[in-house]
Amino acid sequence: MTRFSFRTIFATSILCITLLNAFSQEMIWKAGFDFIADNREFTTYYGYPETILGSRVSAEIGFQIDTNQAILAGGSYMVEHGEKMFAHTPVLTMYYQYKNNFLNFQAGCFPIEKATFPKVLYTDSLIYYRPNYQGARAVFTHNLGEQTVLFDWHTQVNAGHCEKFIAGISGITHLKNVFITDMFYYRHHAEGDRGKKSVADNGGWGLNAGFELKNTWFDSLSISTGFVNTWYANAKDTTIVSPLRSLASYSTFYIQKKCIGLDAVYYKGEGTHLPWGDPLYRCGNYARIDGILYALNTPNVEASFRWCMHYVDGVWDNSQQIYIRARLHGKLER
Repeated sequence: MTRFSFRTIFATSILCITLLNAFSQEMIWKAGFDFIADNREFTTYYGYPETILGSRVSAEIGFQIDTNQAILAGGSYMVEHGEKMFAHTPVLTMYYQYKNNFLNFQAGCFPIEKATFPKVLYTDSLIYYRPNYQGARAVFTHNLGEQTVLFDWHTQVNAGHCEKFIAGISGITHLKNVFITDMFYYRHHAEGDRGKKSVADNGGWGLNAGFELKNTWFDSLSISTGFVNTWYANAKDTTIVSPLRSLASYSTFYIQKKCIGLDAVYYKGEGTHLPWGDPLYRCGNYARIDGILYALNTPNVEASFRWCMHYVDGVWDNSQQIYIRARLHGKLER
């Protein structure tokens, strides 16, 4: 996550506004607010109890180059309630976007907004504290579904520096009431001097096939089953037998009626080997059942409450989540 001082953010904002006023024909803006309350009552070795309570505000300003292209810059700041007021550093946002009916492409440092991978590969706590991708993302939309391609750089890739990045794809394909989901990602982490570099590679992939119904007595009903395969390899760590591999069944279930929903997942097999995946999946026998209340769902504001039950290798734990998301955008009159 790129971090900058308030002075850097202020100077960058002034520069961007000056350039936009000089060259833009149509200026645009975006603003956002996120409230996160995530209370985790975990008792097992694989998870630890914690409460994440915070608010993040974001703002962007830019110009519309033409119908499809835009450049935006801004930032976001998170206040974690109970911490000191300026415990976190502002996050810089600056990116190019191309968008039409078939492609939504972003390059630079841009908000994640929608998670690319499920929690088994990429835990939701990362998005709380690392709200931007840095690199490029392309979402291809077609008649049967969509496919996302992501390259996310975490540090400078150069001699003498730590190298970290994620590359992956995920998507869904619909065939009437049948659907297929796919996911793959590769995470690379290398550090140390040339000839003495420690290289840790890990990743995962999976396929699911499912059946869904919409607009029946239920607003939405879907069930799927498939598998997830993960691996971890470290060329310098002699304490483990490398590479580590896992294979497990992975099933999902979702049902919604108006403002009430139920979201469930069951993972059974060998424990995952993913530093950035949800650690509860490392037990190898994990189920999660979320009862959901969609309190508000408008074009600009979403609010939901989840009561989550976690079955972790024979032990039942619980957690609760409250999430409020507001997004506004428009044009600046000159």
